[in-house]
Amino acid sequence: MANFNPERIEQLIKQGLEEQIFPGAAIAVGDKNGELYRAHFGKRAIVPDELPLTEDTLFDIASVTKIVSPTMVALKLIDTGRLSLDDTMDKFFSTAGINDPAMLKTINVKHLMTHTSGISAHIHLWDLCKTRTQVPAAIFNLPLKSVPGEKVSYSCLGYILLGMICEKVAGIGLATLADNIIFAPLQMKRTGYNPKANPKINPVAGMSPIANNWRKDIPKPEENFAATEYDKALRGRDVSGEVHDENAFFIGGVSGNAGIFSTIGDMSIYARMLANRGSLEGVQIISKKLFDDAVINHTDHNEEGRGLGFAVKGRMPVSCGKIFPVGSYGHTGFTGTCVWVDCETSQYVVLLTNRVHFGRENNKLIPFRSIVHNACAEIYRGI
Repeated sequence: MANFNPERIEQLIKQGLEEQIFPGAAIAVGDKNGELYRAHFGKRAIVPDELPLTEDTLFDIASVTKIVSPTMVALKLIDTGRLSLDDTMDKFFSTAGINDPAMLKTINVKHLMTHTSGISAHIHLWDLCKTRTQVPAAIFNLPLKSVPGEKVSYSCLGYILLGMICEKVAGIGLATLADNIIFAPLQMKRTGYNPKANPKINPVAGMSPIANNWRKDIPKPEENFAATEYDKALRGRDVSGEVHDENAFFIGGVSGNAGIFSTIGDMSIYARMLANRGSLEGVQIISKKLFDDAVINHTDHNEEGRGLGFAVKGRMPVSCGKIFPVGSYGHTGFTGTCVWVDCETSQYVVLLTNRVHFGRENNKLIPFRSIVHNACAEIYRGI
């Protein structure tokens, strides 16, 4: 579509600011042929100081990490024959310390990617483990919520395991894998894990007066993060520029369930790759055949639609609204982020907010996301 009038979208976002749905937001709309609209609004932080949100603000994309990092890494490993959807957990994890070792043979990679493993959604790993190496056994020792393959039960813990599997198969850390396989090829220069220590995505990281020729009387350049919230459970302080998810933080900030930070510009690039079925401008991330398999509904027997990593619109209402058709695919993030692609038109919408800055109990964004997506779809389709 050549003429995309964003006036209605801007009115909605400004309404979201006034109603304190979020302190700040960035949005990008496009399709497989390119970006049609990009804008940013509001504040990246309200407390302790009010700070403006800019186009370069880094957002903690929370569970959108699942489709941006481990899903794509796992699909690449499948594409190259190094990993199979049928591989069971006993291939990757020791049975030492596991109460029911036979269980590892009942859960496979596809179960993890479609959230049908039966593994619990969430626990406080730091209450059960002292180190990252103890995490798999702690997860496998939890009672299964359902028989593997039987029903959809969204599990961050399952995706923590998937990230670890990718590392074991490739022999490289997940942060490096994601950078090599996805971010560098797509020229996503402001996307990655642990931004406070990552000069690739945060120019301030590692800067020193000597190396950067600043004088001591000149303030250090300001870091540009969308602040999340006060962490009562683990850290006892305000969180900004480090992963909001406590389990991902406990693991070290690099995890399969959360941890990626990105800008609206980079996420627009990523969404356009999705709209082009796994490739962009001559760069193929995964084969079209495998991509198409990843975004179909593998759980049609359940109300909740799940592809390989992706949420897929099925019978149950989802955050992309009523106009995006059945079969549209994407993901949401707890901090207030989402990415959706219309499976018919290739239109994509990326909405990044830090709604948890007003507290994680602030759920006003849930209905608001659908309203925004409906508006974007109506404008795109000329309704």
